[in-house]
Amino acid sequence: MRPAISAILSEENRALWAWFGAMALTALFVPAGGLGLAASAGLFALFAVPAHTLATHLRKPGLATILAAAALGWATLSYSWSPNRNPEEVLKLALLTPLFIIVPVAAARLNGPRQQLARAAFIAAIGFILCVMAIEALTGGDMSRSYKLAVEGYDDGRTDLDIRVNTVLSRGATPAIMFAGIAIMLLWTQRSRALRLLAAAAGVITIAIALDFGVQANIVALVAAVAAAAIAWRWPAVTLRLLLIGLAALILAGPLVFLVLLALISPETGAAMPMSWEWRLEIWRFALEKIAEAPLAGHGIGAARVLEGTMELRGYEIDLLPLHAHNASLTLWLETGLAGAILCAAALVALARALPSAETLTRPVIMMIVFAVTVWAVNVVLSYGVWQEWHHGALALAIAAAFVARSRTSP
Repeated sequence: MRPAISAILSEENRALWAWFGAMALTALFVPAGGLGLAASAGLFALFAVPAHTLATHLRKPGLATILAAAALGWATLSYSWSPNRNPEEVLKLALLTPLFIIVPVAAARLNGPRQQLARAAFIAAIGFILCVMAIEALTGGDMSRSYKLAVEGYDDGRTDLDIRVNTVLSRGATPAIMFAGIAIMLLWTQRSRALRLLAAAAGVITIAIALDFGVQANIVALVAAVAAAAIAWRWPAVTLRLLLIGLAALILAGPLVFLVLLALISPETGAAMPMSWEWRLEIWRFALEKIAEAPLAGHGIGAARVLEGTMELRGYEIDLLPLHAHNASLTLWLETGLAGAILCAAALVALARALPSAETLTRPVIMMIVFAVTVWAVNVVLSYGVWQEWHHGALALAIAAAFVARSRTSP
């Protein structure tokens, strides 16, 4: 009896059962807006934590681990001088980030029959997500609208109801695109006509999801991710390295890039843009002004939530810093300063040097990781707050799915 219990509780079996649970939660959370993905990823990590693997690594951590810990530590420390006294954001960042890092490590332990079962659970979850999101796209979000009316107490006459529905669905579309790209690549590599037809159908639905719900960042992210994955097919390790180094360079040079960009865009050009894009230009301009006030250490994590500024744009009064700078680099600089930007960039460069040499990073796995990271990166550059834990969890699960989808039978 004792050996049987020991086998059930082994790292690999715990990881498999935890993966089943994570995929069930993910299938529910993505169409609901994706916010629950932090819990999905965190619970998977807690149940599936590969204690021996982590202990071995932590006895002699690599440079990327040391620099990532330093970047996380600096961001956490910056709360001490932040004008935002709500600790929620810094606590979630400090406590959840280590769990998110564990997610792909634990998933990579799955092999043999367990890996095949984990693949099936992933495909089933993505199939459910794409079906629900397709129905929402075809019906204009009827299911989400009905839920808000019946459960959340919305009034059918509220003018912001459609905006709320689109916000939920466009946010859910980001991880849906991320996961769908990995599932499509997995199905296509099986060399079965039926599975390739499923992959093609999933591709059509993914494009429709990206185009719908009124958010241009998702379609930009999808196009960029497909292009990056195609380049990775030809030069896998080089592409992954350049992607990570490119993100590092963008973090470091972000303020300079935006200073030049804003100088090149005339007021007439801005006025000709959709209002949401002209609003972004004003957000970025205001963020640069705030960065200049505290360039070395920043204003502290969460500061963007309380630093205020308004202006009139096209007859509306707009907030010049609505929760974050709508750009990862500018938010990092604004809240953690040059020190935070250097640490984050250095960690990415160290990761670029370390990851492509890993045994599990075959060509298909790299293509999948490149796809997921590109979708995530475009959205944090154009839309989402860089600290938001739900898309950190989504990225962790997507990278984990790439390892689950690998063709090898050993970790």
